[in-house]
Amino acid sequence: MLAPMPGAAVPAGPAGAANGWGIPLADITPDPAIRLGTLPNGMRYAIMRNETPKGTASVRLRFQFGSIHEGEQEQGLAHFIEHMAFNGTTNVPEGEMVKRLERLGLAFGPDNNAMTGFDSTTYLLELPASDEERVDTALFLMREVASEIRFDRQAVDRERGVILSERRSRDGFNLRQTMDRLNHLVPGSLYAKRLPIGTYDVLTKAPAERMQDLYRRYYRPERATLIFVGDIDPDAIEAKIRDKFAGWQGIGPAGAEPQKGSVDFARPAAVDNFFNLNIATSANWTVLKPYSNPLDSQAERRRNLLESLGTSMFARRLTRLVNRDGSDLIGSSISAGDFDGVSLTQSITISAKDGAWPAALTAIENELRRAQVHGFTAAELRRELAAMDTSFKTAAEQANTRRNAALAGAILSALDDKDINTHPSWRLQFYERNRASLTLDAVNAAFRELWKGSAPLVHVSDKKPVNGAEIGAALAMARNVAVSAPREESDKAFAYESFGTPGKITEDKRIADLDIRTVQFANNVRLNIKKTEFEAGRVRFSVRMAGGQLALPRDKPGLGIMMSSLSAIGGTGKHSLEEMKEVLAGRVYSAGSAVGSDSFVSAGSTSPADLPLQMKVSAAFLTDPGFRPEAARRWTNMVPVMDKQFDSEPESVYATRAQSVLMGGDLRFGAPPAAELMKRNLAEAQAVLKQLAATAPIEIGIVGDIDEEAAIRAVAESFGALPARAATTPDYREARQAALRPELAPIELVHNGALDKALVAALWPTDDDDNYRREIGMIMLAKALDLILTDAIREQLGASYGVNVGSNMSDVYEGFGTLGVSTIVAPGKIADVEQAIDAAVAEIRAEPISEDLFNRVRAPMLEALAKSRRENSYWLAVVDEAQSKANRLDRYRQQEALFKAITPAELHQLALAYLDPAKQRRIRIRKPAVVKIPAPTRN
Repeated sequence: MLAPMPGAAVPAGPAGAANGWGIPLADITPDPAIRLGTLPNGMRYAIMRNETPKGTASVRLRFQFGSIHEGEQEQGLAHFIEHMAFNGTTNVPEGEMVKRLERLGLAFGPDNNAMTGFDSTTYLLELPASDEERVDTALFLMREVASEIRFDRQAVDRERGVILSERRSRDGFNLRQTMDRLNHLVPGSLYAKRLPIGTYDVLTKAPAERMQDLYRRYYRPERATLIFVGDIDPDAIEAKIRDKFAGWQGIGPAGAEPQKGSVDFARPAAVDNFFNLNIATSANWTVLKPYSNPLDSQAERRRNLLESLGTSMFARRLTRLVNRDGSDLIGSSISAGDFDGVSLTQSITISAKDGAWPAALTAIENELRRAQVHGFTAAELRRELAAMDTSFKTAAEQANTRRNAALAGAILSALDDKDINTHPSWRLQFYERNRASLTLDAVNAAFRELWKGSAPLVHVSDKKPVNGAEIGAALAMARNVAVSAPREESDKAFAYESFGTPGKITEDKRIADLDIRTVQFANNVRLNIKKTEFEAGRVRFSVRMAGGQLALPRDKPGLGIMMSSLSAIGGTGKHSLEEMKEVLAGRVYSAGSAVGSDSFVSAGSTSPADLPLQMKVSAAFLTDPGFRPEAARRWTNMVPVMDKQFDSEPESVYATRAQSVLMGGDLRFGAPPAAELMKRNLAEAQAVLKQLAATAPIEIGIVGDIDEEAAIRAVAESFGALPARAATTPDYREARQAALRPELAPIELVHNGALDKALVAALWPTDDDDNYRREIGMIMLAKALDLILTDAIREQLGASYGVNVGSNMSDVYEGFGTLGVSTIVAPGKIADVEQAIDAAVAEIRAEPISEDLFNRVRAPMLEALAKSRRENSYWLAVVDEAQSKANRLDRYRQQEALFKAITPAELHQLALAYLDPAKQRRIRIRKPAVVKIPAPTRN
């Protein structure tokens, strides 16, 4: 056991105090901005005033009720009840809840949704404005969900198809792997028997009365918690909550707490195997220990700090193993979790190239034993403490611009764990007072304690069956490997501190109405800056080097995929990725770059203090890429895994194989076959980048909490110091040509997933984005079609969980664009869904859509636009090419006016122009039926 260090406490509340939910405070000081309370009926609430994003609010209603509360004949009904909340309540007719929210500017999915887990059901609303009407509507609808859901038999039967479609869409190899692991880890518990998605038998047969009975037993005030975070008056919200919910009482007898089962912690070491053609090879090592949930205290938080340091150092060791030259490993993770009331878990997972699970298992066993026997080094701890210093300081600096949704999530997390929400400044103070006690001996002891528990439970996943004896033999061999103490490595210096003489400014202007400062250096590097107050202590950046996919040779398909995948692990000319992590420990930066359609991009976020470093890191990755052998090895290991997963589900086939076919075999789109991908190599990438890295135009966008002069200095000392570059980008005329294939015959493809899952898609050619009003009109038309099809396919046919409709008008490929529809269905529903798509298109072409539908399309878009203008991510998209594409800045000035100006009649004309049935392309993706060949008969 680890005793608390004397003198390490920070001020706390009075002894014996509890918060508004009755959770003892011990020596923890709660965040004073969060108001907790409990109504006389037992319902809890939390209210917090917060102004990021300004004028908005996040609302959550959580019930302590999930799939483990279900009986044998109720499996999947907790999730079914969640669906029925949107299908009619006492005061909201069936089909009206989502429409009512859309009229107020909330889009289904991003702004209103729900989720069901093992032990909870949560309803979520993101209010685009926290005015009286939206606040009252949110509370009214949450109150309806609490006790007024109707279980009309016909509505229940209609929703069965949607539920079964969702089950079908989720029933892939990943879900089956999860089920297999649960049965391996906690076979005697409800967690292995009560997945939230339920069973086919119950979902198809359970009567409405059974759902209503379950609903009344568990949707009760004593199980409910309402969270309201946003730009609101807490007193007013509290009064409204009391007014709406104080009179709520449960109906009938309350549901019992489930008997969750138990775990045999004395169980010998056990092994298990899951195999599937599409799965990535991996080994998982899990240790279980008895469940506990100690009181939140400073001593407990110090123990968590020690465990976090040890876990982070161990995770870095695994990453170094994965990234070293010659490794057969692909990725690694380490995690802690729990099965509430049953056990705690500590897990390590390493993925590997196909069939290399023994290497993954050996790496886990050897490295875990090395850390337990020899501990960590002083250098490792210094680096991890530096990272932890930065984490706590950054959180405190950014405290005033924490986001509503994140805060609501943190409050729910504390509710689940019976913890106390604290302010980042208190956590920083606590950390600083305890930092001296976080010694190497203390961390090593905590890490060893963390991995005490059951004998290891080993789970191997592979494309082929692996018997237990093989796994046991591999484990025995791993245990026979001697492990030595790690070497104490000396600290190294960052090799890119100087790029030469800082660049001189040749132009310095300001775009007044958008408040964007534009700078050009003597070497033709361009910089665009916008200072904002949306995110305290954070700077977002984008560095674009012209070229991208347009500059890649057409006869080397997949080169862009390889370059994006390997940029970070390839390191730079002077540092490997792992060396850079060690050199820059505690600094805030992003490594690597990606291949975009028309540029190579280094983007991410950093702190104001580390912006100069980030510019040097980005310059190093873009102009001095490493092309190291470990990257080549990673590619060889990855391609077979990627290739199988491209074919694993209809969705992945559509995103990869189908796109290439649609484009007439143009392999710049989608993903090439594995044989082509395996041909790609670092020499090809190096040949392309050599000239571009030296001369291609560079434009940089910086947005956020930044001093403009500091940003200019940071760029002058990095990109501005590079040799002169081209002032203009080549037109790449030939590379900008792209078109759908001319053939109109349906495209029939296959996938390797479940037999009962298929994908239906339809596309129409449109145009590029040259006309911005037309582009916005097409976005609105796509959303209108989305709402029509959601009603027709999901609500009326019950044929799919959801429909995806989108307009994509290219800003790179001349004259190219598409409007597409896709949805996952049962193979037997393909014809019905295609007819529904045709009918919806015919409807939208026959006459202008109704004013109500038009408002349900436009209102969420206007609210999303207003919200996005208070986001740095929006402004980064404005500034990143503010000089090279200055003519497009008017689009940002005109957006709102165009959304308001476009009419239903205009959408009708766009539908007539582009949704031409004679130009429609159909795609069907399904798994071919297995043909059983009869056994030969004897004569």
